[in-house]
Amino acid sequence: MAMIVSACSSGSGDEGADEPGPDEILADAATAMSNVESASFTIEQSGATVFIDEDQFAFQMADGRFASPSSAEAVITVDALGFTTQVGAIAIDEDLWFTNPLTGEWTEAPESFTFDLAAVFDREEGFPALLREATGASELIDDSQASANEDQNEDGDDGRFHLRTTVAASRVAVLTSRLVAEESEVDLWIDGDSKRVVEVQFDIEIDEAVSSWRMTVGDYDAEVTISPPELGSEG
Repeated sequence: MAMIVSACSSGSGDEGADEPGPDEILADAATAMSNVESASFTIEQSGATVFIDEDQFAFQMADGRFASPSSAEAVITVDALGFTTQVGAIAIDEDLWFTNPLTGEWTEAPESFTFDLAAVFDREEGFPALLREATGASELIDDSQASANEDQNEDGDDGRFHLRTTVAASRVAVLTSRLVAEESEVDLWIDGDSKRVVEVQFDIEIDEAVSSWRMTVGDYDAEVTISPPELGSEG
């Protein structure tokens, strides 16, 4: 079982002096995530049914890219009446387009399409706000006991810090691209060097069923250009 690591050493002497506590890690991560220019992301959901529209397309996963300040594109895998299919989606500021699952052609997304592609990277409501709010109430988890046979370094598993915190419903809404808004205990993995978020996991209970979420983030600050699609063209 994972063991909780105590926060910064409070006594005199050098023991633990170089070990950052959860609040320091979160503060550094909030700053780092505020400066993100681009990133790639994968969001996976399993368990309880979660729709990206009113009641037709059940969300399974999204694989996409973000570009600052508020543009994103993704291929979204959905279950449509028992059949798995994919739709493309592009969001630029307040405009949103997606590919028609029947024709594959780009069209303006209807108001019922609620998936907010760029929400989690929003500098006011996304990762920076979530990380700032988590200070003072987070645990630093030691993953080394769960991975005793793997190579570790002093930051934890593969140079990452693992933190656990309770996240308000409004921030969970951002993590789920506005699909779900329920308070949840969230596990965060933060890169030990860049202090940027690399993975998020959490569960939410929906109508007596569990919705399990996992997000991975990488390719930070790579060159990304996101343009509006040509309506009527195939995605």
